[in-house]
Amino acid sequence: MINHDGTAPTCARIDKDKGFSGAGDILHLTTGKSFSKGDEAFISYGALTNLDTLADYGFVTPQNPFNSESVQVRMMRRDPFPITVFADGSVDAGSKATLRYYLANEAELEQFSTLEDGTGLGIIAKKISDRNELDVSSFIASTLAEAAYEAQMGAEDATIADDGLVSTYLKERANTFNLAIERLKRKYPDLEY
Repeated sequence: MINHDGTAPTCARIDKDKGFSGAGDILHLTTGKSFSKGDEAFISYGALTNLDTLADYGFVTPQNPFNSESVQVRMMRRDPFPITVFADGSVDAGSKATLRYYLANEAELEQFSTLEDGTGLGIIAKKISDRNELDVSSFIASTLAEAAYEAQMGAEDATIADDGLVSTYLKERANTFNLAIERLKRKYPDLEY
C-alpha cells in the first residue's frame, strides 16, 4: 500500500495482459517525483476531504488543502440547506446566495421579482445590500461557531475515550469552521454573532 498525499501529482496506467508470463495486468503509478532507496513514496488518492479519508481509508490529514466541512441549516418555513466551508475558510457561494434570499427584507426582495433589466434571482450571487450582507455574515458566523464548539467538545470526548483518529478529525473540523469565522471577522471587524 502506498500512502496518500493529496498534493502529490499522480498518474495511473494499466497495461493489460503484461503481467508475469504474459498473464494479468500491471498497474503503473507515477508521481512526477524522484525517490531514493528508503524514501517513503506517496500518491494522491484524489482530492479527498478528511471525512472521505476517515470513512474510506481510516486516516485524517491535518491541514488538508482539499478538506471541506458542512453544517446542515434548518430555518422555519424554509427547506434545509448546507453551509459548506472549504479548507481556506471560504464559504461556498450557494450557501451565501440562499441566505441572501432568505434574509432579504421586502425592498431587497423586490429586486428578485424584476427580470426585465437582467436582475432577478441571479443577483443573489453578489451582495445585495450592506445590511443583508452583514446579516448573512452574522448568521454564518453564529452557525459555524456552534458547530465548531460541538466539534471541539466531541474531540475532547474522543481524546478521553482514547480515539485519536476521531479526535483529530473533529479538531480539524473545528479548525475549518474557526478559520471561516476569522475570515468573516477580518471583513467585518465588529461582527456580532
